[in-house]
Formats: sequence, structure tokens, C-alpha cells
Amino acid sequence: MTDTEAALLRACAAHPDEDVPRLAYADCLDERGEPAASARAEFVRVQVRAARLAHNDPDAEVLARRADELHHAWCDAGWPDAPAGVHTTGNYRRGFATRAWGLTSAVFAADDDPRALFYTQLELSIDVPPSRLREAVRLPLFARLLELTVRGGSPLGWGGAKALAEGEYPNLERLGLAGQALGDIGLRYLCNSWGLMRLRELDLSNNDITDDGAAALLRSGLLPRLRTLRLWGNALGPATLERLRANGRVW
Repeated sequence: MTDTEAALLRACAAHPDEDVPRLAYADCLDERGEPAASARAEFVRVQVRAARLAHNDPDAEVLARRADELHHAWCDAGWPDAPAGVHTTGNYRRGFATRAWGLTSAVFAADDDPRALFYTQLELSIDVPPSRLREAVRLPLFARLLELTVRGGSPLGWGGAKALAEGEYPNLERLGLAGQALGDIGLRYLCNSWGLMRLRELDLSNNDITDDGAAALLRSGLLPRLRTLRLWGNALGPATLERLRANGRVW
């Protein structure tokens, strides 16, 4: 990536609703004279044009089909969409991927990469101890996220839950922690986190949570903020489930 491309990417991220930086980035890609880069440039232009149209405009379907064709034909052939160790997983908005997957260890380097500025949804695989996870979740990337899912790698455990709870997530609305062996201790750390003030959806399925952990959740300020709470696969008694379901948001 050239310095010019990096600067244009930062401009695109800083002005998400403006066309000019995106079209300038597309022109810059075309100047490479490489087929994959030119296909990426066309993809950006197509999605920028489509974003201007009403959803029922006849051209919208044509442009969407062309974008799909370009992505299918060229994405795996060298589109420079992700930093090393991170992989985009779709959901493009106006030419740039907003969803990605990566190892926690790779996130440190990715945070300084302008391509990561567009990510609002991240699937994280844990391959670091809690002390490094604590450093990772304090990176600016996590402050931009709307959705975070922890999946694969080593389970968080209560130590990882404590590290996660110490981060700040001013925009985070959805958090997926299914199968992370949090236990009651890990759940208590999440309940006491000040960094999850905007959280609306939480998946705690299969986390070895008992009635003791659920009691902490019932007392916390976290539960009233949630629209959706998933607790499948935990050892909760009927009375506890009834109290949780009284909130109308538990599955």
C-alpha cells in the first residue's frame, strides 16, 4: 500500500458519507494498472453509485448484481482489503468491508492499518493470555465496534472475561460470548463493567453459569439495558429462569 492510498483510506473512513474520497481512492487503484486493483476500483464505484439510489430504483438491482460478480471473481485474487492476519467476512458498505475476523495477536498490528478503520463488526479468536487481551481491547479499533463475537481459539475463562470487561466500548451494541467458559466469576466481571453501557444484545450460551451467577446478573444494571439475552445451555434452576424471563428478553 502506498502512502497516497493510505491517506485516501483514512479520508474515506473520516468522511463515511462523502463520495469524493472513495472515488479518488478508486482512481488511485486504477493507476496501478493491475486487473485485481482495477476490479476493486470498479467495485468501489459501483457501490458508491448504488448508495445514491432509492431501494426501488431499477438500477439498484443491476448494480448489486455487478458488485456481487466483481467480489466473487476477484476478492480472493488479491483485493487489498485486510491487514495481515485479519480476514474480511463481507458486509461491504459503500465499497469497504465492515465485518472482519482475526486472531487477537494480529489485532495489535491491524489497529494502525487504515483498512481496519472501516470495521464495525469483529469476530475475535483468542490466542493470547488475559494480560495481552486487556491491552488489545483498549485499542481504538474496539472503541469503533458495534458488534463483537468471541469464537474459536482458547476459551476466555473468567480471566479473559475480566480482561474484556476492563475495555471501553462506547458504540458496542452486540456481544457474543457463547461457549467461552466464563462461569459465575466471569459473568460477575461483565455485570460490573463500565465499558458496556450501550450493550443491547448479549449471548452467554453454554458458559457454565449457575444460579449464583444469574443472581449477580439480576442485581446488576446490565440486565435492564438488554433487549436480548441468550442463556441456553447453562445450569439454571426453574425459579432463576422464571425471574430472568420476567424481564421479557431472555432466550
